[in-house]
Amino acid sequence: MPQVFPQRSPTIGVVGPASVETTLRDAQGALDVAVSIGESGRDARDSLEEFDCVIAVDTPESAGAGRTDAGAVAPPSDVRDWAVQHAAKNATPPLVFVAPTEVSLAEPLEAGVTEYLPWELLAQSPATVLRRAVDAIRGESPGDYRTIYDNVSEPLTLHDPHSGELVHANQQLCELLKYNRAELISMRVGDYTANIEGYDQTAAMEVITSATGGDTVGPIEWPLETADGEHVWVEATLTTVTIDGQELVLSTATDVTDRRRQRRQFREISTHIDEVVYLARADLSEVLFINEAYADLFDQPVERVYDDPMAVLDAVHPEDREAYRSDLLAMSEHIRDTESGPYTFSHRLRVDGETRWVEVSGYPSSGPGGAVDRIVGVIRDVTDARRREREYEQIFNGVTTAIAVHDPDTGEMLDVNDSYVELFGYDYDAILQQGIDDLSVPEEGYTNERARRLITDVGEDEEDETVEWRIETARGDHRLIEANLTVATVGGQRRVLSLMRDITEQKRREREYEQIFNGVNDAIAIFDPETTSFVDVNDSYHELVGCDDLDRIRELGIQGLSATEDGYTAEHGTELIRTVAHSGEPKTIEWKLAPPDGEQSWIEVTLATAEIGGEQRVLSIQRDITERKRREREFEQIFHGVTDVIGIYDPQTAELLDVNDTMCDLLGYDRETIVNMDPNEVTATALGFDADAIEEVVRGVAESGEPAMDIEWALRTASGEVVWLEVNATLAEIGGEQRVVTIARDITRRRDREERVQVLNRVLRHNVRNDMDAVLGYSAAIQETTEHETVREYAERVHDIANSLLELSGKARAAGQMLQDSDQPDNRQAGTVLDSVVADIRESDADATVQLYSTDAPVPVDTATFRLVVSELIENAVEHGGDSPQVEITTTPATDSGKTRITVRDDGPGIPDRVLTPFQAEGESPFQHNHGIGLWLVNWGVRRLGGGIEFERPADGGTVVHLSLPNRLREQS
Repeated sequence: MPQVFPQRSPTIGVVGPASVETTLRDAQGALDVAVSIGESGRDARDSLEEFDCVIAVDTPESAGAGRTDAGAVAPPSDVRDWAVQHAAKNATPPLVFVAPTEVSLAEPLEAGVTEYLPWELLAQSPATVLRRAVDAIRGESPGDYRTIYDNVSEPLTLHDPHSGELVHANQQLCELLKYNRAELISMRVGDYTANIEGYDQTAAMEVITSATGGDTVGPIEWPLETADGEHVWVEATLTTVTIDGQELVLSTATDVTDRRRQRRQFREISTHIDEVVYLARADLSEVLFINEAYADLFDQPVERVYDDPMAVLDAVHPEDREAYRSDLLAMSEHIRDTESGPYTFSHRLRVDGETRWVEVSGYPSSGPGGAVDRIVGVIRDVTDARRREREYEQIFNGVTTAIAVHDPDTGEMLDVNDSYVELFGYDYDAILQQGIDDLSVPEEGYTNERARRLITDVGEDEEDETVEWRIETARGDHRLIEANLTVATVGGQRRVLSLMRDITEQKRREREYEQIFNGVNDAIAIFDPETTSFVDVNDSYHELVGCDDLDRIRELGIQGLSATEDGYTAEHGTELIRTVAHSGEPKTIEWKLAPPDGEQSWIEVTLATAEIGGEQRVLSIQRDITERKRREREFEQIFHGVTDVIGIYDPQTAELLDVNDTMCDLLGYDRETIVNMDPNEVTATALGFDADAIEEVVRGVAESGEPAMDIEWALRTASGEVVWLEVNATLAEIGGEQRVVTIARDITRRRDREERVQVLNRVLRHNVRNDMDAVLGYSAAIQETTEHETVREYAERVHDIANSLLELSGKARAAGQMLQDSDQPDNRQAGTVLDSVVADIRESDADATVQLYSTDAPVPVDTATFRLVVSELIENAVEHGGDSPQVEITTTPATDSGKTRITVRDDGPGIPDRVLTPFQAEGESPFQHNHGIGLWLVNWGVRRLGGGIEFERPADGGTVVHLSLPNRLREQS
């Protein structure tokens, strides 16, 4: 090759961004000839003369700066205008024009640029661009427009502006349609247009002829058909050019087949997803597409953002609005950078008073020429995700599970929580520094390599893995843990979490389980939750069903071991097992066994899920309750068989839960009616009784645990009759539950008797006493005034009878007072009361001899009652003991029986049988009664003191009365 540059290296000037000059300088080392590269000025003519060639570069950014329509040809830029201007002057040096394919080439080519090179060539191989510039300096550049067209990387055609006839097609179009140039030039446009409605020769002619007005037409999308019938879509721009003095229409086309397919897929996909998907100009001047999810999230119709891309700010939280705008602009600038990647930011929305977080992502989208001209992105509602992130931070160090966070690609430990630190006993930094190997037991196979392999496998497969791992703590203890490895997003990064649980004790318990399983008294059966068949049973179960062969038990199954005739069938048992297995909730039921070789029995079965031997099972723990069922039947018989009225109440709510048959018979209602009635409906509210008082009693017993005794209560029956009950309430366990039980007696008749006695006692105390006082007065007057001895004797007799009646009335009054409860009883020692009574009798009757032996009787007694009892006994002995009665009183201290004995002995004629018989029969009858009230007072008083009385008639005469009193004071009810 002849020497072209004999004296110096060629110089090449650059018109365009400084980054392009830098790129070319970096590539000049790849040439086989030394070149000098410098910046060329645009204004001065002299500035070009120092260069052998000028490379004018129109970048994608400058080409797309003014675009207003999807895929539209960029309007003239400063660089292109400069190239057209200087090429038209037919001046030296040669001019190589580099521009994106979407730039209109008509004017530069018509002006006579030396060569056109696509921007993609510069981006991919800047050395090639330099070589073409050197070729231009040597005079080896293309000589005419046909050669230039063939070097353009996009399909070009030239058409007659009037007939539409194809004048020229470049090599790229031939290769696209798979025809040679001669074949194409012989064809009309309609001949290689795809047979799609709206696209034919006529339509093609309209488009071509419309370009003759001087304006650029397009871009328009047009379907072509290749020689082998394949359809391809091109985006064409048409403009009028003058070449060799002839006016022609130049069509510059770009293959957009893939872009159309992607766009169609994009639209189809985006309309079926919940996230907001958008497509916009790279400078955010226009939103080209956005799906309907935008309207739901931003509460705006999509038409608003089509009209004004910044309308999105109306839905942004006021405090975030300016930051959101700044991030949008930053994303646009970032996306348009040649080396850009995705851009993501998050801010708050404020819609309908609700605050929500969104994450906005934008990704660069290149046009056919490779220039980034669009942003495709997604807007996600991340409110829940952010909430979960906050919860994660709180939970991470709050849970008792030890957690380690690992890099899914390397297995490196990145973070651990407080429970992890506590488990190992090292501080946080030491754990991260040591890594897995120093925290494990490698000599047993728990190595760092194995751990990393497990972690990276989970990170790759995204399938959870659970392993057992042996660790060594800071104290040197070896412990066994269960680690669940799972993939999670932590802080926006994909991580593998290791959730660790110390199972050292669990393993120990599992070993103990094997020992306990066959050692417990409860019968245990283990079922497969899928097949509901027996897996295993323990020794107690073998004994319960009377079968030692597990295979035989499996053969019999639930059906062969149960009382199917009573409804305890295999279907019922299977349903219970599967219900517990599905819900995971334990269930306790009663079941009736009927093994073929044994007696029927009742069992209480608790079904629960359990993991046994690494398998999910249903555990059936069974307890023989045959005896309990027998007792329950007995309880029912007793409950409904007793004559007492019984009610059962809930101790928490005081709700009536059950009543016995006696209450139903008494009130005249059935059980269900009574339980569901308002308590006030069966309570004699007119007498001052109500449901609140019932609730107060029930709650009082439940809270104190102490019984409530002898509460009188009035109820009203179905017939309206009032019945009186004496109620005792106490806590009891019934059916395994705490209950308040009320047991009552019908005391209606007793209250009636008491009312009659009160009336009679009042009459006896008041009316009889007044009348007897009158009789005494009259009889005394008769004795003083009568002169007849017989009348005087009758009057004396009347006077004595009246005195006896008054004495009887006094004793009746004393009995009534004794039998009434005292609010403030006077309690003293029995010996003290005896001394006082004996002293009073000795003073009142000088003829009587009353001896008191061993007054050491510290037993406490009710003073009034005890005084009445001993006074009556001693006075009765003195009265019936003759002219000089002898009475001895002996006290015997407490014995093993827990009672003090008091004996009263006299030398009288003895108490007749007719007097003692009513007491021995425990009550009077019309044919057996005594003639006074004195011994009745003694009997009542002793019973009131909680003691006993015995009468004895010695052979040598007299009467002996033995009193026995408890050593503890009896509480009066």
